[in-house]
Amino acid sequence: MNNRINIRKEQIKHVWINLFWKNPNRLWALKVAASIAFLLIPAELLFHDSFIGTTMALGVVAMALGETDVHPRGRMKSAGLSLILFFITSSLVGLLYPFPTFFFLLIFVSAFSLTLTGGVNARMQGVTFGTLLIFVYTMLGTGNAERWFYQPLLYTIGAFAYSAVSILLLRYRPYRLLKEQLARGFRYLAEYIELKANLFPSDPQVQTLIRTQLAQKNIELAQQIEACKNHLYSYSAESSEEARPTVNLYYQKWFLLQEMQERAISSHEQYDLLSREVGNRELLEGFGQLMRELGRAMHHFGEALLTDQPYKHPLSLEWTLSALQQMLEGELGEPHHRTLSLLMKNLTGLEKNLREQEVLSAQIDVTVFNSRKTENMRLSSLLNPAHSRFKFAVRLTLSWLLGYGIMQLFHFEKGAWILLTSLIVFQQTYSATRMRLLHRVFGTLIGVLLGVTLAHLLPTLAGQLLLLMSSIYLFFYWLKKNYVVAAIFITTYVLASFNLLSEQGIAVMFPRIIDTLIGGTIAYLVVRFVWPDWQYKQLPGLLQHAMVKNKRYFESIYEGTVTEEEYLHNRRTAYNADNALTSAWKGMRLEPKNRRQYEESAFTLTNLNHALLSYISAFGVHKHADSLTPEESAFCRDISTVLAYVIGLLSGMADKSQLESLIRKANYWEESLEELQKDPINTRAGLIYNIAHVSRELLIETPAAMLGI
Repeated sequence: MNNRINIRKEQIKHVWINLFWKNPNRLWALKVAASIAFLLIPAELLFHDSFIGTTMALGVVAMALGETDVHPRGRMKSAGLSLILFFITSSLVGLLYPFPTFFFLLIFVSAFSLTLTGGVNARMQGVTFGTLLIFVYTMLGTGNAERWFYQPLLYTIGAFAYSAVSILLLRYRPYRLLKEQLARGFRYLAEYIELKANLFPSDPQVQTLIRTQLAQKNIELAQQIEACKNHLYSYSAESSEEARPTVNLYYQKWFLLQEMQERAISSHEQYDLLSREVGNRELLEGFGQLMRELGRAMHHFGEALLTDQPYKHPLSLEWTLSALQQMLEGELGEPHHRTLSLLMKNLTGLEKNLREQEVLSAQIDVTVFNSRKTENMRLSSLLNPAHSRFKFAVRLTLSWLLGYGIMQLFHFEKGAWILLTSLIVFQQTYSATRMRLLHRVFGTLIGVLLGVTLAHLLPTLAGQLLLLMSSIYLFFYWLKKNYVVAAIFITTYVLASFNLLSEQGIAVMFPRIIDTLIGGTIAYLVVRFVWPDWQYKQLPGLLQHAMVKNKRYFESIYEGTVTEEEYLHNRRTAYNADNALTSAWKGMRLEPKNRRQYEESAFTLTNLNHALLSYISAFGVHKHADSLTPEESAFCRDISTVLAYVIGLLSGMADKSQLESLIRKANYWEESLEELQKDPINTRAGLIYNIAHVSRELLIETPAAMLGI
């Protein structure tokens, strides 16, 4: 009997780990769905009042969407603040809703102050967003509440119930969320290296598409690394001295992720040249296969982090590495052998990072980061019309005021959906708002069709509860994966909620579509015409910033005078600057045609900047291999001179009379570097060659491009 029980326990544990523990999105969705079920089902069975259950459920949703802290103590602080704001905001809405003039003023004060305060730090951003949701939810429920204090109380109870579940689970596994963030970083890294494997071999047409996909994946990876940094700083600030050694282990994993990012992003040669010049196709396919094996190993490493299981290094990866090494030895004497040898050394380093990660991580001194804290903005600095957060607060407030005005003018009974749509659709930039609007409208339309169909198939109370619970689970599961799908299921959730409240779920769907379109249109028009931050205006500054960071990163490699901490900082800021530039260019492609007349010029410089960063990364990967020769160091200094001049061109401070002489000098670089490569002592001349080539292109292209921009 005991043996059977133990077997069952192991089976349940196996299912739990594979279904939920390895998948943070499923675990998050389960927490929300379980909290709602705990509140909603007893309310239906005991009180036979759907208003009680559905209102508490909305409190759960608002709290879940607004939680950000990763430390149990920090989460308790944010939960306490949220509960207070939820109750106060809902009370004010309930009391002032019958008085349009006073309510108009409440919208103005609440929307602006909460949105602006959300710019202080990540905690306040989550808390204020949840509070704005409660504001709208209370508007929607005013007709169903007998007393003004019913909604504030029920929202607070629902939010408290979810917070209790979330905090208790976090106390049970206090480092769970740090592991989630790091595991997501390793997953993005794995996806990047798997995508890059398709370049070996490839043709120029395919390479263009793959490079675009790599740029997007690199943005996700860099943003995740920054998210890990912020969560680690937040966790450090809340941790006791006894917890420092454990937190330091996660700092070490974070640095390991960054080192592997540098190796993955690095480019040792132009891929079109490799595919064209290397005659041994099986050799190139071997490099692609090795990268795919590395990607799978990174996935396993991330899963091991999540499940607290020891990482098992795959034997197949070691076999592939050994076989490829033997194939490469057969190419000795070929022109491409040195380049492929450096690439092989880089990939071997990636494999070693995984195989010996515990030993390598332990060598990193992270004690200096124990006192680091997340960056907080002063509220006074946000009260500046030039600040992006101030503009965002003005736009959102204006859209809410316009939405409320339309509600009053046309007597929309449930017109609060207009405000909710504006809140959800509104993003910091025009391009992001436009994409969110399309996803929201498309998801809502499909959700209405699906919801109406399911409502007819599941007409009973049990059927509606099943639809509601499954919809909210699927909404949270898909929210961070695919917003269109998430919008579908939040629509079916709304339909099921109204069916429980008044059996009018289907009846409210058409008004919901109309309100969604109105709210989305308002958000679109406001972000289009009120203080628009067009990306082409940002590009010169972003280009200059990215070039400054690239130059500093490059110099920290060949000069060798910075500390390891400074080097890591210079590398990370260069990656972040490149991603900001790439994101701006991608955003410009979605802006109105008359606002992207410089798209081609921006595309050229953005691509060259990213290529430069990739080649500098390859240079950085091999910085500890051996010292540079005097000739290599001299070339590096010449490249720095050209990069400094390009930065001057971007800022408008360069002496234009020097341009021709610098171009003439740069035209001889490639020939000189080819001569250097003939001497085996110049082991990194090939890497410098690639950096010099892109720097020369930047020197030539920047003056013409700046005339366009």
